[in-house]
Amino acid sequence: MRKIIRPEGFSNYLNLYRSFASKCGGKSDEKEAKKSAFSSLVKPMKDSKRKPGFKITVVGAGKVGLACCSYLLDRRLAKELVIMDIQYERAQAEALDFNHGSVFLGEPKVVACGDGAHTKDSDLIVFTAGVRPGKKSRLEVMHDTVKILKAVVPKLVELSPKAIYLVIANPADVMTYAFQKIGKLPKHRCFTSGCHLDTARFRYYVAQHLKVPASAVQGFVIGEHGDSAVPVWSSVQVAGSCLRDVAKNPGCGDDPEKWAEIERKVICGGASVSRVKGYTDWAVALSAIDIVEAISGPYGKIMSVGTDMKGIQGIEDNVVLSMPCMVTSAGISYIYEMALTNGEYEKLHKSADILLKAQCKLKL
Repeated sequence: MRKIIRPEGFSNYLNLYRSFASKCGGKSDEKEAKKSAFSSLVKPMKDSKRKPGFKITVVGAGKVGLACCSYLLDRRLAKELVIMDIQYERAQAEALDFNHGSVFLGEPKVVACGDGAHTKDSDLIVFTAGVRPGKKSRLEVMHDTVKILKAVVPKLVELSPKAIYLVIANPADVMTYAFQKIGKLPKHRCFTSGCHLDTARFRYYVAQHLKVPASAVQGFVIGEHGDSAVPVWSSVQVAGSCLRDVAKNPGCGDDPEKWAEIERKVICGGASVSRVKGYTDWAVALSAIDIVEAISGPYGKIMSVGTDMKGIQGIEDNVVLSMPCMVTSAGISYIYEMALTNGEYEKLHKSADILLKAQCKLKL
């Protein structure tokens, strides 16, 4: 082993450097940052330290599940991918189809599973299995999907107790509540993509209205991933400018520029696609993969995802809905309390009441 030779007086120089660094942005600055004004908006989650992994299970080989698998492999996010479906032969065929093209995908390991055995020690489980709403609303099909959860979740959690669980099955908010209860999982490791897709639609339609790229628009949709979703107009920014500073009454009151039409498109966006296709898959999968990238990346990302929001924005009950959250390799690390107008605050609480009533109807 080579001996490190330090020049004479090195220790004195090192002490001087540490003293200088402390004064110019060292540990003392970190402590001050935690006490900044912005920190009052940040609500840390407990036990959120975890290393990123590379084994991913997708439960459900339907349209959304397979779209997720395709993106996961194409973006090299899974070194090992498990496709789990009760129709084992179908899952096996899909896995084989991907393996035939593995040379184009970085040669990942793709396996099929029918009973959950191959999911053992997964780092991330994306749950897409559920009953397709069809002509029914998301909330109307929840009892049938809960039956699936009761049959599958206990074994998944037993085999992968430290995994992060991302719930895509509809109704996403209520199913996440059921998933947390059935699996006895902490809320920072079991959450739903929630309003992340609604937020993307919101940015898209605002951008279309203003004839700018969607990447130039910043804003969030919060609350239910469904009919009572709340676009937060008061915080929308376009190219660094607040929309409400340049547009008259976006989303409320007298509406000469017809911003309310955008809100309608955001809430009905999925239905407008499924009326023709019979389902939605690409955008749902893309929103899920964006979350997976945040989990697998080094820095994380702030996005509107859903988990138990008791204690946030005055919500007093254990109800799952979406708010801006920092998603990292540990799951949800922080929840951000946005500054809402009185009207937005009231809409959020109405959304929470709708979801709470739905949760109470579940037989868990």
